[in-house]
Amino acid sequence: MIARGPKRLAMGAAVLCVLGAFSGYQVFLVGKRPTPAPATRFEPLLAPRVVTVTPGVHMLGHLLPSAVYVIELTDGLLLIDAGLDTEHELLCQGLADLGLDVTKIRAILLTHAHGDHTLGAMPLRHKSGAKIYAGKADARALREGGPWTAIFSKFDMPEVVVHPTDVDVELSGGETLDFGETIVKVLATPGHTPGSVCYLVHRDGQQMLFAGDTLMSLSGGTGTYSAYLSPQYRGDSQAYLRSLRALRELPAPDLLLPGHPREDRVPQSPRLTLGQWRQMLDRGIRELETLNHRYRTDGADFLDGRPKEILPGLHYLGDLEDCAAYLLDTGSQLLLLDAPGGPGLPAWLESRLRERGLSERPLTAVLLTSCSDEALAGLPALIEATGCGVVCSAAGIDQVGRRCPDAQPIKADELTRTGWLDATVVPLADLHPAAVAYQFSWHGKRVLASGRMPIQGSQAEHQALEKAFDGSASAARAYRQSLQALLPLKPDIWLPAIPVHGINANLYDSQWRRILSFNLMQLPGVSHSIKP
Repeated sequence: MIARGPKRLAMGAAVLCVLGAFSGYQVFLVGKRPTPAPATRFEPLLAPRVVTVTPGVHMLGHLLPSAVYVIELTDGLLLIDAGLDTEHELLCQGLADLGLDVTKIRAILLTHAHGDHTLGAMPLRHKSGAKIYAGKADARALREGGPWTAIFSKFDMPEVVVHPTDVDVELSGGETLDFGETIVKVLATPGHTPGSVCYLVHRDGQQMLFAGDTLMSLSGGTGTYSAYLSPQYRGDSQAYLRSLRALRELPAPDLLLPGHPREDRVPQSPRLTLGQWRQMLDRGIRELETLNHRYRTDGADFLDGRPKEILPGLHYLGDLEDCAAYLLDTGSQLLLLDAPGGPGLPAWLESRLRERGLSERPLTAVLLTSCSDEALAGLPALIEATGCGVVCSAAGIDQVGRRCPDAQPIKADELTRTGWLDATVVPLADLHPAAVAYQFSWHGKRVLASGRMPIQGSQAEHQALEKAFDGSASAARAYRQSLQALLPLKPDIWLPAIPVHGINANLYDSQWRRILSFNLMQLPGVSHSIKP
């Protein structure tokens, strides 16, 4: 599943997927559904309505966010995917528009486990007794109705209740399903999810490929976003690459019917030439080859709660109270970024340092990215336990002194003079008190620690920004100034205080500018992004 669209939409009854302004950060908002247009016959384009793409094969395209396809059989109906359960009445209405009876559904073939394709299956099963088919590697998550990451990846959909989905037939790939005049060949295409499958349907002398989110749209969109995510979201870049290469070896299908045709801004014809078919796959293959090369070269350094050494001496210690802890080992100094977690920080830190083989050395100092409550929560206990120093922005000296009377904080712009770390210090007129960013070179990489700014697109971050900007022109101005200060930095590795969705610490190409563009678009009255 994917989200695309504007920053704000009116509240309404149906779920609408909305993509933020930069790749990798997506949010779900709620939008009002337009009234479905009447069904059309033999429409050559996959338009956002009920469409007959070829006699006996229809797309229920007015559903959001994914399409459901129905194939007429001699003795009933065959469905490819089932949409959300909140879309059930619209799906039934779409069938009725075509003169089809929902109780005649014989089988529901699911392309993968994501809920926008699967949660509607059980209501349909209850009405029709249909058997449900799904990829073997997705079957357990479907039957258990979770975890959330298996059903909705990283998308926030608080209004959706996830439920178990029965799977009658587990598919491994290579099976042939015989529905009389309609023969279905199952193609295992793991990568978007472990159990992703495509269905190659032979009917009336045509081959139709129902591609789910392996190939999401006709303009070349693939579901490769999941390959960029932490393993907890179940994407797999290497498996995905193998799947696309296998599809590349097939002849172009007569009809390509993807999972999200509405992602095409202009409706497209599902009839592709061989050149278009190969071009689509080659684009995805090149993307995944690049991604896999980066993972091999730089590491897949996901900030997902699992401690790891990002670069020699640069440690991600995991998360404490939802805040990340990073440690720099300069060889002579140990420097901790922020002090989250409250009184339990000293014991937690000692345990993590022991795991990294660093427990015999004293902590030199804490580098604060702000004087927010979260950044300072563990500082009093840590100073009492270790006697470590504190580095903060000039604006935060008094705040640190009030919180920790025994501390003798050092101004951040004097950090280089201490000999602890040669860093560029960037004061941020942020929404958090006394915010500052540190950029430094580390083993040939530019590393940036910028605290809670910029945001990454989570629902909580959006709500916090909207609250801060509500009626406050000065807050919006300050945020814009901070974005402008961060723009020239061009980091290779980003260490945010709160790593949303276990993001990769590595930044590539123009990703940093896209992140800042996304943040700029959150400002009231801003309608353009930073130019690449």
